[in-house]
Amino acid sequence: MKKLFAIIFMFFCINVVYADGNSGYITYNGNKYFLMYSSKSSEHNGYYNQYFKSGEDFDSWTEMIAIQHFPNIYSPIDLAHTFRDYLEQYHCPSSLSVYDDRNTGVLDFILIDNKEQKLPITLEFNIFKYVKSPDCGSLSMQYAKKYSVANVEQVDSVKKKFEKFRPKALNEIMDTAIPQVVNKDIGEINLNDLP
Repeated sequence: MKKLFAIIFMFFCINVVYADGNSGYITYNGNKYFLMYSSKSSEHNGYYNQYFKSGEDFDSWTEMIAIQHFPNIYSPIDLAHTFRDYLEQYHCPSSLSVYDDRNTGVLDFILIDNKEQKLPITLEFNIFKYVKSPDCGSLSMQYAKKYSVANVEQVDSVKKKFEKFRPKALNEIMDTAIPQVVNKDIGEINLNDLP
């Protein structure tokens, strides 16, 4: 699974740096997420932005939003299929919904982080929405939520929470317009400066 995380990381060419305190935030599902990372992908030639809740960062996040621009990939649906095919190579089950009338693909899956093959483990629920960019190419919006599981009983509890949460999360991302991509590399932010 560690290998899968690393490969997914490389797949999106995330060369991340910290943001400065004036970079702003986005609101999603009633919560504020602050821009913490922005970098241009050498593979796709578009920018990748990551947003975290106040007090969270790349190592400590519980929920995360990511926006990426793919200026040279003109079919969001093909992009969603390509990522799903990629996940299947690593036996990661996923669900893909295609909306031809909107030229949109929505992919969701769960990653299991169990490097040491024992409890506790981390379950990471991911949704990727792919749409046509108003400028050129395609855009993606990722919503990710982490669940920590310390014992077998908690696995069942998290499964039930996830089953209840998943439809709402899919509807929320479908109803959300993808925020504008921040097209610049930005420096470090002090987490204590965030509201």
